[in-house]
Order: sequence, then C-alpha cells, then structure tokens
Amino acid sequence: MTEEEHLKYCLKEIEKKLDWKDSSTWKESDYQKLSILISEASTISISPHTLKRLFGKIKYRKHYNPQQATKDALSLFLDYSNWDDFVLKNTSLNSKKNKTQKNDQKKTKKIIWFFIPIIVLIISFIAINQTKSIQKNNDVFTFNLNDSIGIVPYTASLNYDFTQLESDSIFIDFSFEHPTLGHQIIKPEKSRTISNFTYQVPGYYPVLLQKNKKTLAIKKVLALSKSWDSYIVYESELSRFWLDNKIPKMEENGRLYYPQVYLKANGFDLNKVFYTTHRLFKQFEIDGDNFELKTRFKNSSELGGITCFDFILRLFCENNTNHIKLMESGCSQFSGIKFGEAVLSGEQQNLDTFKINLDDWNMLHIVAKNKTVQVFLNNSLIYQDQYQQPNGKIVGIETLFKGTGILDYIQITDLNTNKEFIDAF
Repeated sequence: MTEEEHLKYCLKEIEKKLDWKDSSTWKESDYQKLSILISEASTISISPHTLKRLFGKIKYRKHYNPQQATKDALSLFLDYSNWDDFVLKNTSLNSKKNKTQKNDQKKTKKIIWFFIPIIVLIISFIAINQTKSIQKNNDVFTFNLNDSIGIVPYTASLNYDFTQLESDSIFIDFSFEHPTLGHQIIKPEKSRTISNFTYQVPGYYPVLLQKNKKTLAIKKVLALSKSWDSYIVYESELSRFWLDNKIPKMEENGRLYYPQVYLKANGFDLNKVFYTTHRLFKQFEIDGDNFELKTRFKNSSELGGITCFDFILRLFCENNTNHIKLMESGCSQFSGIKFGEAVLSGEQQNLDTFKINLDDWNMLHIVAKNKTVQVFLNNSLIYQDQYQQPNGKIVGIETLFKGTGILDYIQITDLNTNKEFIDAF
C-alpha cells in the first residue's frame, strides 16, 4: 500500500470506530467533537479545519498528506503507538489478505452467480438495519451549565434531561483527578435533572457527556484563581494539584521563588525528583492568536534546580493548551513546543536552540499574530510557524521548573486592543 492508501484506510478505520453517520454528512460540530477526542487520546491537537481536509470536506486538487505529528495522532486514536506502527501492522495484514484473495479469486468467479440472489437479500437487510441504526444515533437530550465561571471553591451546576436517551451507559466526566477518590465521573440518574460538582483547584475543565464511551457533548468550566497558586509535584504525578501539595505563600519580594530551605521547613520531601509549578487562571481578556508575551526566568543548581534543568510555560486558551519546554544544553531530547495543531518534539526533531543559560537570566519572548507564532529566547529567534486552529482567549498560565527556579516577571499584551496583564510579584 502507498502512503496515500494507508491514510485512506486509517480514516476509514476512524469512521468505523466512531460509528457516526458517513463522514460525507458530518457537520462542523462533528469535526470539532472529533478534534477533541483525538486530542484527549493522543495529547496532539488536530484542528477541525485539518480534519475537513483529511476527510475530503474541503476539496483539494492533490492528495493532502499531513505532517507526521498529525498521522501519529490519528494512529494513537486507533490504539497504535504511532504512524509507523499503524503502517507496519496494516501492511502485513493487507499482504496476507492479498495472497488469500489471489488464491480464492478463481473459486469466487465460479460461484459468484450462485450467490447473487443471496447477496441482494443481504444488502436489503443491511440497508434496513442501517436506517434503524442511524435513527437510534440521533440522540435527543439536554445538557447545560447554569454558569461556567467562578472563583474556587466553585460549584458547577449542570441541568440535564436524558429521558430520551436509550442507553443506560450514560456518564458525566468532570475531568478532575481527585488524589484519593480518583477520576471524578458519575452515572447520572435519569429521574433527576441537576448534577453539581465542586472544583477546589483552579483550572480550565471540560465536562463531558458520554454514552457508551462516546462523547455526545462538552461544556467547559473556568475555575478562577484568587492569585498565583504554587505546588510541589513529583515525576510520577506531574498533574496532581491538591491542598496537601500546595506551597504556603511567602511575603512578596519581587520574584516568584521558593527556596529549598523554605520547602523543607513546610514538610515537603525533596529527596525525590520534584518540580515547582506556578499557576494562574483568570479572564485575561487577551486574544490567544494575537498577543505578545515576555517573561524572565532562571534555573540552576545554586537555586535548587535539578538536572536536566528546564523551564516549561503553558498557555491555556479556550480552544487549545499551548506550551514550550526549554532545556539546558545536552538535554534537547526533552525540549518541545505545541502551538495550535503544530507540534515539535525533541525526540523527533533537532531542538538544540531551545536551550537555556544556567549562568544568567533567560528572556523568553513570544509573538503571535494572525495565527503565526514567533518564539525568541535571549533575543534569538528559535521557532516560527503558522497554525490553523484558533486558540480563543487566554484563560490560564502555568510555569514549571525542575527543582526550584525563579520567575522574575511575566507580561502579556493583546496586540489588537493593547489590553495588558503584567505581574512582577
């Protein structure tokens, strides 16, 4: 099979897995839903626009061959490890099929006329049942949030009506991992119409309505911070944010920094590899596709950093989470960037320019204008690319240091409105 044939087969397998209507009938909401499902399965974002190109909704003269990261994401959605794994396994599968087809070809010609009447009956039967199946998939329900924004602790209240949903396998996933209670997902009672959930940790959370493990609807909750929240997280639990690993605030001193002496005095175990993360979620009212960001930081062993010394910045937007990961020299394998659907990883690309200075302050400067992004590190351009999927407004900032590092200030400016957020701590 050629690369084009493999891609077509991959898209057909995705259609089978989704079990929606034929892709030729998909609407904008279907492509948006699929974009979210693929992102959840692979952590790689593919925009609805790109999906339309792949499935032929947007017509092109030539065959559209997407970038490697896009094909990896499609493969991960189908439970393969990457695109190469998909190609390898399906090449051998189709090779066996071709041999079998050649051996059976002569026999098939002899008996095909005998089976024509039977085939006609089978096709008629399938057509009738497909019609019934399509009717069943037209789910009718109500699923709304009374209010989606509030300061933590914040209780999100869902109004729903699932009385016309036939399946009993209906769940609401609040996208929160409780440290002792586990993943917060419930099976709502059809006889009720309200479900409440309290978010105690600031963040931007998708609330998913699922039926038979398929997502029917998504609502998003913005749980606002009162101010910057800082946490100690360990390598095995990088996304664990809770009351017991939150760092008590120090007096403001013009920098966001918690020395190891202070952390030990507050009972944190620093004998394991740990990260210090700082998070702020608010309505910045800044366009995630037209902004300028500047920040100054430092990470080294003298400050309490741990090799490979790094600095990670995440920007949470309404439609995407973007990030950049900078490393010390020699550790570029762990570098990376994601902006929109564009993804680069130090495991597959040479990102030697994504290296930080351990002896002095580092200046990170990001400019996004009309879906073109430029990244400067210490006044040198290290990355430039375009993307299609709109980010929407910025709703959260997160920085991460391996060990402890210093954040001097952060400044974000909307390039259209000049609205500015600046924090010098």
